[in-house]
Amino acid sequence: MQIIVNKDLLLVRRDGILKRAREIVLNALENAILAVDSYNSTKRSIRLEKEILILNSSWNPSKGELHVVGAGKAGAKMALAVEDSLGDIIKSGAVNVLRGTEKAVSTSRIELIPAGHPLPDLGSIEGTKKILNIAEKLKEEDLLLVLISGGGSAIMELPQEGISLDDLIKMNRLLISCGADIKEINTVRKHVSRVKGGRLAKATKARVISLIISDVIGDPLDSIASGPTAPDSTTFRDAMDVIEKYDLEDKMPASIMDVLRKGIRGEIEETPKPGDDIFNRVDNYIIANNRIAVRSMAQYIEKIGIKTVDLGSRIRGEARDSGSVIASIAKSVEYGESTVSKPVAIIGGGETTVTLRGKGRGGRNQEFVLSTLREISNCSCCIASIGTDGIDGNSDAAGAIADGKSLEESLRMGMNPDFYLKENNSYEFFSRLGDLIFTGPTLTNVMDIFIALII
Repeated sequence: MQIIVNKDLLLVRRDGILKRAREIVLNALENAILAVDSYNSTKRSIRLEKEILILNSSWNPSKGELHVVGAGKAGAKMALAVEDSLGDIIKSGAVNVLRGTEKAVSTSRIELIPAGHPLPDLGSIEGTKKILNIAEKLKEEDLLLVLISGGGSAIMELPQEGISLDDLIKMNRLLISCGADIKEINTVRKHVSRVKGGRLAKATKARVISLIISDVIGDPLDSIASGPTAPDSTTFRDAMDVIEKYDLEDKMPASIMDVLRKGIRGEIEETPKPGDDIFNRVDNYIIANNRIAVRSMAQYIEKIGIKTVDLGSRIRGEARDSGSVIASIAKSVEYGESTVSKPVAIIGGGETTVTLRGKGRGGRNQEFVLSTLREISNCSCCIASIGTDGIDGNSDAAGAIADGKSLEESLRMGMNPDFYLKENNSYEFFSRLGDLIFTGPTLTNVMDIFIALII
């Protein structure tokens, strides 16, 4: 199945060994996306026999009702997989999905509600009201099946009383721009929300089983979509510490500060903590993650007789720095300066960052690849990096590909890669070169994956 829609155009640009290298690299990326396909990952997690079997959990549909809720970029295909598996057993359902993806599938028993990302919108709030309404009505003998994937922090949101959508958006913008890391951002988010930090699980009396596609390094349950069905070890005091650490007290909307102060005083209940009895009826399962994607690349490459060096799924830091390091390793292999000999593929995944210095267009994957051009010039090497959701940064591309001829070609066209890096304009560079990778939205999300093939 072809995932990369412009694959043929990317291949026709080269011949000989570099064309073969590109073909292997693109095939490996497609194998990775297929391995974490949200429909397949969900479908293989569910079996219907005398009971509903969901991985290591079981539930008897004759004793209660099954209801389905959830949120995230993968929500549409996850919901379809549940409907195809359980059909009329589903009593009701509401899943918040990335706006636009609700049109990608057709469901009859689970409502797909379009919602905003990276910032919440009215759809996020209205859809979450429906989700909470379902959860709160259930009885102990019922089952609430929760579908969680990346992007859920914005796509599923219902703030504490008194906080408007505008205030919530302002809070998110301040946290994202102040330098706070994702754990600190989520600490604040959880304590101004009625669903995050385990509050969704607490809102229902029913048995809860969550199927989760992870977009976070290390797969921490409390971080993926801000952990709606996972225990939260942070407190209102921790959330206020984040605000104070980044000197945001006078910038934050008054409603946000009011909720945090009430929480510290005990006037608003804390998020449920590890060891809380409610989690005795909650099972959380990771059904797809970055490791599965990276391992699938390794399996494909090794099957065709090429060695792999798997760097794991914890690659982080500046995209241009990470790309430069990978390119240096590839060059060392090319020149016989490594204990690893070619042909070999260096693979890995994670989520890097881009510090914006210019006003260009692109994303961390395109910037990762752009930073490799000088090192791999004239090498029999091909490097590519993509976001598994098919959307890299502020562009419509999934990522980019480059090889040993890319630098020479770009200079011939009057393009200096250093200038485009400085301007954070990797999209323009690879667009002119013809080496952007397009998949369209994949309706899954397990961060980023890269491959450097030295052949």
